[in-house]
Amino acid sequence: MIDLDGFRSTLTGRAYAPGDDGYDDVRRPWNLLIDQRPAVVVVAETAADVQAAVRLARENDVSFSVQSSGHGAVRPNDDGVVLNVTRLTGVDVDAERKVARFDAGARWRGVLEEAAPHQLAGLSGTAPTVGAVGYSLGGGIGLLMRRFGFAADSVVAADVVTADGSLVRASQDDNPDLLWALKGGGGNFGVVTSLEVRLYDVPAVHNGSLIYPGARAAEVLRAWADWTGQVSDDVTSAVMVMSFPPIPAVPEPLRGQHVAMFRATIAGDDGSALDPLLAELGDPLMGGFRTQTYLEAALSGNEPTDPMPTAGRSTGLSDLTDDTIGALLDLVAPGSPVPGIDVRHLGGAAAKDQDSPLSHRDTPYIGAANALAASPEQLAAVRQRLDEGFAALDGHTRPVGAFNFLAAGSSPEVVKSAFSDGAYQRLQDIKRTWDPDNVFQYTHNIPPAA
Repeated sequence: MIDLDGFRSTLTGRAYAPGDDGYDDVRRPWNLLIDQRPAVVVVAETAADVQAAVRLARENDVSFSVQSSGHGAVRPNDDGVVLNVTRLTGVDVDAERKVARFDAGARWRGVLEEAAPHQLAGLSGTAPTVGAVGYSLGGGIGLLMRRFGFAADSVVAADVVTADGSLVRASQDDNPDLLWALKGGGGNFGVVTSLEVRLYDVPAVHNGSLIYPGARAAEVLRAWADWTGQVSDDVTSAVMVMSFPPIPAVPEPLRGQHVAMFRATIAGDDGSALDPLLAELGDPLMGGFRTQTYLEAALSGNEPTDPMPTAGRSTGLSDLTDDTIGALLDLVAPGSPVPGIDVRHLGGAAAKDQDSPLSHRDTPYIGAANALAASPEQLAAVRQRLDEGFAALDGHTRPVGAFNFLAAGSSPEVVKSAFSDGAYQRLQDIKRTWDPDNVFQYTHNIPPAA
């Protein structure tokens, strides 16, 4: 039993135990399948609170995990200490240096809103509600990744609470090994209380989406695959094939429909790169493109924001041949318990070698499938369909090189496969230096070297 009376008196923030008002609100991650029951949830207000939470877990020999927006939770932390950093939301933009510094709980929307008046952008993804720190440490496949690379490649410094509760600096001048590990190694090496990332001059983007009937999905994917072999690095795009549920929240033209949606973000205001693809595909059911600010584009993704129980899987794809496309479409055919798959075009700047552990940069595409799993029966059906569907892709897959896209509960073998052998060995060596007892294991875990 953890004695919280004295601990609470040391906090600027609050500590919640089972039975306390508000406990259920602060313990839940975004994915409700991870139904954790920690012994205490520490809602931090300061970096000192973060240090205190780590020390509390160490002193009581219990598990420890970190929760920001909750999207990064990968397994439940029962009977341990959960650190909730949602109140650490500070953001500071240095327009002259083109650097943003943000706290552990800041979300991408807050960072982008501070950068927008300077016509600067950070390398956010399709959901501006996710935590900017966790997203960046886990790779970060963003709206302009082919132009500027992975979000992790833009990390320049961090303040980190280590496994003994110390607060240290990680930069090119201070603890450069720790900085290297953070740029794609996730939360394995400490709690990042603030992160500094490069920003980029993006006065405008050409952004939008087009929706076609699901019956044309194979045609859309083939045409898109051919087109991606010709486009410049300014163009980052994806195709999602999905069935919309027949609910009032879905607009009438799409309600209950099976569709293929092409979306793209182009650095700059010139949309002429789209012309060959649009000429081949013809008029869509709905949608369009326009020139807008990066902030407007980032807020247009319509990603779900409410917590929900979801299960999913992803894989790198070596090609989009007819066999690959057929397997993808079979996975999400109308009536499947897995309603949709998102296929993204990688490469460009993200394929260039960087001083980071991020590996498999030559993978041309990544596919991610997700589904609601509101009951045990639904979860079983989803998992079976994912097993069958991804097995059918055998021979056309590559490892996923970004932690953001690994499924919750991924096996140690899958986690290891995200890295080259050399990068994984170096990460294990750095882990042994900074976290030899594997305190920070409630993530996609990289254990310390023996």
